[in-house]
Amino acid sequence: MVSSIRQQEIDELKAQKKTDRENEIEAFAQAEATVLASKKASDERIAKKLAIIEAGGIVPNPKPVVIDEPVVIEEPVVIEEPVATPKKKVSKKKVSKKKVSKKKK
Repeated sequence: MVSSIRQQEIDELKAQKKTDRENEIEAFAQAEATVLASKKASDERIAKKLAIIEAGGIVPNPKPVVIDEPVVIEEPVVIEEPVATPKKKVSKKKVSKKKVSKKKK
């Protein structure tokens, strides 16, 4: 025997699972549609290139890369002589000895 409260909870869970499954199916369909659209566009680009190659032409580069050579300005080289810096005296810390008391036996 299932109480009416328990039955109501079961019905709510079933309804929630049903909506979750519908949302998953919808999200999967959208993802699949975007993948198919990108594949279709890729296939079209490949077909255009293959048609040009079969005709004996050269496939044009869609975005030609322009390399600008930077202008090099030569600056005079200045050699600096190292200046000897006086060494600082490092003071040693005095460590005080601990007095050890003798234990009585």
